[in-house]
Amino acid sequence: MKTIYCTQERKGFGKQNYNHNEYRQEGNKVYKYRCNRHKFFDGKENNWEESEKLVESWGKGDPKIPEWLSKFIKELQTELSPG
Repeated sequence: MKTIYCTQERKGFGKQNYNHNEYRQEGNKVYKYRCNRHKFFDGKENNWEESEKLVESWGKGDPKIPEWLSKFIKELQTELSPG
């Protein structure tokens, strides 16, 4: 699976909580993941924990895919096509 687009990281609800979205493509499907990282104290030191959750997925030609994402994929494919 290849990451094709990442949104800018933004602060979450806590002091040391950040999240962003990643759009990944595998074959003819695009997957949207919500990625999160937060800092916690385990009693000895501060640690970062990262997680990701699949939010949505779309197939090629799916009418529910966001318009900006559809355009972005078409432009990406144009750039990668030979000639």
